[in-house]
Amino acid sequence: MPEPDKTLITRASADVVPSTLNEETRTVTVVGATETPCMVFDPERWDVVKEVLLMSGCQIPRSGKIPLTVEHDRHASAVIGSFQRLRAEGDQLVGDVVMSSSDDAEPFWIKLKEGHLDKFSIVYPITGRVSTWIPEGETSEIEGRTYTGPILITTKWTPRSLGIVLYPADERAQARSKDAVTQTTSKSEETKMNDKLRKFLERSGLPATATEEEAWAFMDTLKTPADKDNERKEAERAAIEAERGRVSEIRAMCEKVGAADLTDKLIKDGSDLDAARAAVLDHIATKQAPDPGTRKDITLGADERDKYRSACTDALMLRGDLKIETPAPGATDLRGLSLVEMARHSLRVAGQPYSGRPLEMVGRALTTSDFPYILANVAHKALFEGFETADETWNIWCATGSVSDFKTHYSQRISETDDLETIGDGEEYKYGSQTEAQESYAIATYGKLFAITRQTIINDDLNAILRVSARGEAAARKIGDVAYAVLTDNADMGDGVDLFHATHSNFIDNGSGGAPGVATIGAGILAMGTQTDAKGLRRLNIRPQFFIAPKALEGTAEVFFRSERFSDASTIATDSSMASTQVNPYSGSYFTRVYDPRLDDDDTAAWYLAAKKGKTVTVFFLDGVQTPYLETQNGWSVDGVEYKVRIDAGAKALDWRGLYFNDGN
Repeated sequence: MPEPDKTLITRASADVVPSTLNEETRTVTVVGATETPCMVFDPERWDVVKEVLLMSGCQIPRSGKIPLTVEHDRHASAVIGSFQRLRAEGDQLVGDVVMSSSDDAEPFWIKLKEGHLDKFSIVYPITGRVSTWIPEGETSEIEGRTYTGPILITTKWTPRSLGIVLYPADERAQARSKDAVTQTTSKSEETKMNDKLRKFLERSGLPATATEEEAWAFMDTLKTPADKDNERKEAERAAIEAERGRVSEIRAMCEKVGAADLTDKLIKDGSDLDAARAAVLDHIATKQAPDPGTRKDITLGADERDKYRSACTDALMLRGDLKIETPAPGATDLRGLSLVEMARHSLRVAGQPYSGRPLEMVGRALTTSDFPYILANVAHKALFEGFETADETWNIWCATGSVSDFKTHYSQRISETDDLETIGDGEEYKYGSQTEAQESYAIATYGKLFAITRQTIINDDLNAILRVSARGEAAARKIGDVAYAVLTDNADMGDGVDLFHATHSNFIDNGSGGAPGVATIGAGILAMGTQTDAKGLRRLNIRPQFFIAPKALEGTAEVFFRSERFSDASTIATDSSMASTQVNPYSGSYFTRVYDPRLDDDDTAAWYLAAKKGKTVTVFFLDGVQTPYLETQNGWSVDGVEYKVRIDAGAKALDWRGLYFNDGN
């Protein structure tokens, strides 16, 4: 049985409002939660208690939406839509369920339309929740209403996700999802399984003598015949696809090197792809002979081959008008060769037969000469040129870090110590204390495959090779995407609260924000400067160094920042020529300004302030490698050379105190 989750609480909602279902927009209005007392598992008391969620305390996320999942499954693959346009209406939390158009969401949409599924359950985190516990026999008045214990009155909470459920709780004891059910104790009368559900499970194989806990555990593992049949079909489909792939790869390998006699043998023997590749390479080494009437040049030594590769690489770079400060010796002489001619020349230098039809000759050059290494070198240089010349802005304000693996890593936030105390003559020193919290982060791999085929070489399409620079630009863009997503996604911090949130004193919205001006900038500077440490002992006096905004704000913001004085009462400049009386304290170089179009995709009016590097967002790289990696191999699925570009990176805000958000409205 899984350990109880102490971070989330789930509770059932009311039914779907059928009349609001719209097939065209795939939406339906749902009551996600009410103020009706419900029985929930409370990790703080390790017991099932009665709870009332006050709608006046609902902290609706800035985005106004939360994920819709299946049975509160917290994996991304379980998301089948979202719960949008959340609003409190009286004693109810109401919103619109918007179903995804993906294949895995379609069965649930159909069952929803047909009325087979119509129950939903809200999930909200323990962290950040504000509740008042009223013991048994006591009465308390909260927000003008009187409650008699035992009962938990929650006056502040944040919805995290909505789940579509099969067995919603009754008004006594079932106001929870499947996960929450397994968290209760079997001795509690209020967690007793519904009799109809119990009988269904016994018909499905549950022993009649099973305990409550065993019954719930059995339900977790129960699979319907349809589930089992789907699993069997999926396994059969996967096996068929794998065998088709094996046969296709073996045929392609053997046909490429003229080893048709090996094809049937390798397929019938059940050889895997590694064994098949080894057999094909053995065939090349033992069976291939020079064409009659062709000569074999003297094979170059290691140093000469390196020089030859460098000359050919720089020759292709020069031909493609790429910048090379000092071309390798011989590069100018080879610059006029076409790709086919260079392939033939590479065979000649390697002492291999170089006559025959271009298609066959190029195929030999890609397997028995330095030609694939030359192409890889060109691709590698083009990749890095594209990466290094990409116009990215994240590295202006983000710090960088290094991790050694893809595991979840943790960064500690340690508070300041207690104040120093006066020590009198003969008095002992006292120990101070510290509090600490942590943020977790991990990196991911981002990559893409591409190929240079024999057809590309025969067509002398050098641009197809040089276009690898676009992959370098894509790698650079991906790092920027990861970095700016920290701001726009506004994910949870280690305390379970959004990065930008009123609780963190770094968030201005709901009509109290505004465009960058003396007043709004000053409010942000004040908020950051008065942040306190984890123990609340000291104001941290954090100074913002960066102003970060979407491209749409660049014109207006630059007029403001470049104006030393103003004549308009609002202190928001529209024309620097109007300047006459009021001093702009933030003009000139007070801020390093950063404008990035990724922020336009999220909100064209919102802007951010950030402290110095290391205090805000850090971008992490595997082993500190901040450049993309290019791998190459002779193609099996294509006639040519296959390349793989990848970069390993991740980003995380390690502290909210160095960041500030204003929605601009």
